Amino acid sequence: MSMLKKSLTTVAVVGALLTGVFATPAAAADPKTCPKGKVCGWSGKNRTGTRTVLSVTPGCDTFTGARSVSNQTSYRIEFWHITPGTGCGVGKKLITLKPRTYSDDTGGTVTGIAVYGG
Repeated sequence: MSMLKKSLTTVAVVGALLTGVFATPAAAADPKTCPKGKVCGWSGKNRTGTRTVLSVTPGCDTFTGARSVSNQTSYRIEFWHITPGTGCGVGKKLITLKPRTYSDDTGGTVTGIAVYGG
């Protein structure tokens, strides 16, 4: 490869990086999406407001107050409004999501989740 061709290739790659040709996909930057393998919750309905992104394993956990949720894991997840100080499964079960589904309105504020293995 000639020196001129190498220089032009280098300039093209640098130019592409500076103009964003190699930028991350739009879906990854979209605040209304949830990354693959994660559970997300938004403070507002219809995936609006502040987004929380979690990695989960089977079991119970608290969850930051969410009004819309996404389950992009391989687990089945129950979203609860738990009674403070009582733990998982005590309170009001709001919604159950199968893997790779979402809900734009949980019917209440999610404060806990139960994650069930594959």
